[in-house]
Amino acid sequence: MGSGKSSVAKQLSEKLSWPAIEMDELILKKSGRRSVGEIFEKDGEITFRELEIAVAKDTGRRMDKAIVSTGGGVVVNRINLDYLKTKGKVFYLKTSFRVIKSRLKGDCIRPLFKNKSMAKKLFEMRQSLYKAYADFSINTDDKNIDMIVNNLLKKYENLGEK
Repeated sequence: MGSGKSSVAKQLSEKLSWPAIEMDELILKKSGRRSVGEIFEKDGEITFRELEIAVAKDTGRRMDKAIVSTGGGVVVNRINLDYLKTKGKVFYLKTSFRVIKSRLKGDCIRPLFKNKSMAKKLFEMRQSLYKAYADFSINTDDKNIDMIVNNLLKKYENLGEK
């Protein structure tokens, strides 16, 4: 949450002329709900995670030359990353909790960020998972979207993928 995944994905997709896939949007379509918060409130986190697995599986099958923006909790279930890594590389937008808290100040739509103390524990628990699943990490603290996208493009070009 708050690392800039959606903004970076949008700009990166424009630069590469690849489609951007927002997993949360696909989850919403599958659920018939209006927001992630509504899924959490009415159906629970387990239902959200089940939908997330289904979307990751479908996305992993068809994501040839696409930028996929996941939710921050995608790492909670290894199967999600296994599906996504079948055809792609995973980039971890490493952001400190201090910066995330600043970026999300006043945000009341993210159900897992309402309680800051619990959000920090969740953040700390997920750090090792992000590192374990990432093919590459990009530090986003004190960087704007252009800088992050340019760093990602350089790493991608170094793979010889262009």
